[in-house]
Amino acid sequence: MKPVLFKGGLFAFDPLLIAHFNPVKSVATCHIVCNRKILLLKRNNCTTANNTWCMPGGKLEQNETPLQAVIRETEEETGILLLPKETHLVQTIYVRMLTPKQDYLLHLFKAVLRRYQPYDYEIVLNQEHTDYLWVDLEEAKQLNLIPGGKEILESNLLRY
Repeated sequence: MKPVLFKGGLFAFDPLLIAHFNPVKSVATCHIVCNRKILLLKRNNCTTANNTWCMPGGKLEQNETPLQAVIRETEEETGILLLPKETHLVQTIYVRMLTPKQDYLLHLFKAVLRRYQPYDYEIVLNQEHTDYLWVDLEEAKQLNLIPGGKEILESNLLRY
């Protein structure tokens, strides 16, 4: 599969498809599903890609695995504690932002929550986000997502 272009960059499922790919950081994010709805967070206006919607996640800290990072970031950003045995790596995506040029690894996880309804979960946002939504996949694609977000949703990696 060829690299996928999005506004401001491109991503691929194989690093060899991006010339001279050299990642400078790793990020882990989680597609959280509850009753066929996915959780999205709205980034505040002081963050990168401000006022856009994204899945919970963030940069890996030193000596942290992608799974550890996504569990930590999800709890910090939402108050939801993911269980390691129920949080599964879907795909590592190789991302290049074009301006400024920066390559990074995006470890995409998926977790299906046990409780039946999204409102069974109390979401406690941290200072990085101003709002959250539980939406279906089609509703998510209509939102102002982070760069590359719509293309990842459309990639069919996250079927549920």
